[in-house]
Amino acid sequence: MKGKHKKFIPLFILLGIGVAFLVGWAVQLLWNSTITVIFESNPISYWQGIMILLLFKILFSSHYKVHKEHHNKTHKQPEFIRRHFKDEEEEEDTGTDT
Repeated sequence: MKGKHKKFIPLFILLGIGVAFLVGWAVQLLWNSTITVIFESNPISYWQGIMILLLFKILFSSHYKVHKEHHNKTHKQPEFIRRHFKDEEEEEDTGTDT
């Protein structure tokens, strides 16, 4: 079964590279059509669009796993709320068997 999917790996790599170039081109077009008009600045090149995309990815990417662990440590629900939701789940489980 694993050998069946190995032939698609080069295709997915090429597809990923193609999507990256397409997104960079879209960033360049959108930037040049909005920011240059609003702020009367110079248009950017394709590679500058890629760098802007990379910068935004670094700045705004979510480290969800780290955030979720921090949230669970600092924002624990009170016991009565956990019991309430546990009781509701048990009622739903027993109610669907009819």
